[in-house]
Amino acid sequence: MSLTSQPKNRESPKMTNLYENQPDGRQADGAIPVSRFRPRYRALTDAEKALHEQIKAKAEELEILFNQSRSGLPSTYKDRAIENLELSVMWAVKDLTS
Repeated sequence: MSLTSQPKNRESPKMTNLYENQPDGRQADGAIPVSRFRPRYRALTDAEKALHEQIKAKAEELEILFNQSRSGLPSTYKDRAIENLELSVMWAVKDLTS
């Protein structure tokens, strides 16, 4: 499901369903209690969205560089590097969006 941000005011932007223009049910209305599994989300600011995109773009650049090593041959080390890159991006995004 694609989501887009429709800010009502600076303090409390709301995500809406792109197709139905309705608030997304996963978004919290107020404070979000700390949860490892985060069943509710908050809308990101424009600056946070931009940083999110920058993190993902840099990760893609690194993945391209990693895949250039050893002429693209299979490698356990390269697989681990990419796996750890995925984990790094996941944790960075989780921190950004918490």
